[in-house]
Amino acid sequence: MNDTLSRVRRVIALGGAAVMVAISFRVAPALTDEEEEGHAEAKEQAALGSASLERYGISFPAAGPGTIKLALPLTGILAPHEDRVAEITARFPGVVREVRKRLGDPVAVGEVVAVVESNQSLQRYEVRSGLAGSIVRRDVTVGEFASDSKTIFEVADYGELFADLYVFPADFGKVRLGQPVVVRFPEQGWESATSISFLSPVTDPATQSRFVRAVVRNDDGRYQPGMFVTGDVVLEEVSVPVAVAASALRTRKGETIVFVEEGASVEPREVTVGRRDAAFAEIVGGLSAGERYAAGNTYVLLAEFEKGEAGDDD
Repeated sequence: MNDTLSRVRRVIALGGAAVMVAISFRVAPALTDEEEEGHAEAKEQAALGSASLERYGISFPAAGPGTIKLALPLTGILAPHEDRVAEITARFPGVVREVRKRLGDPVAVGEVVAVVESNQSLQRYEVRSGLAGSIVRRDVTVGEFASDSKTIFEVADYGELFADLYVFPADFGKVRLGQPVVVRFPEQGWESATSISFLSPVTDPATQSRFVRAVVRNDDGRYQPGMFVTGDVVLEEVSVPVAVAASALRTRKGETIVFVEEGASVEPREVTVGRRDAAFAEIVGGLSAGERYAAGNTYVLLAEFEKGEAGDDD
């Protein structure tokens, strides 16, 4: 009886319901109404199969052929596009009589941002923007003297930004123009697919690094210059016969496991992992093409499995 109970506890029934419920009916005393409801719910979850795990963010795709992108990981920052930043100055020295834009305001090409009274002619003239974008710096107030050499506004269009990624000497020979690169924002969980558009020919003497540049589209304005980014430069794409989602892999007691659908239950299975990228992993042992495995929020399954093991030790 103990062997049977131990074996059953090591099988995680789909939906988180333990198969040992059937055994507990034999040895447990009469159940309260609350306990009866709990067992009924567990049976219902088990009967639902893998569909019952969808609410936990778990799906069951089939293992099969895939493409692994071997990449060079880099770090860097976002920088403004030089051709999309403009400084606005007064054409003639004078006193500022009107200021029509505030920090962050949008501005169109040719739009008036200030009115200045010229010291020489005492006539007022309009100061206009030569670039469409937003006011990112304002250094002027009404009544202030404006010099023709002082910037009173800075306008920028952040619809495109540069991701400047830093490459160290050992990797100089691995990067080239046109290589695909996935720019990621680790803190926010965002990413943008682009390619390398510029390779710096100069090495920074302080860091001994060069930078490579990729253009990042920013149509919705979520990115800002100065943000930290990482970049995976794709060096090679390799086709493999068996691959799983990276989210399927869990580690238990130093072993890599995948939860595999086995009839009406999910069982942990040790696998051997080959090449991998941020999205997929090659499986070279322990899992065959066509077998269905758990992907997504598989921490839930690992927690249930370890909870069952802890129960066995009691």
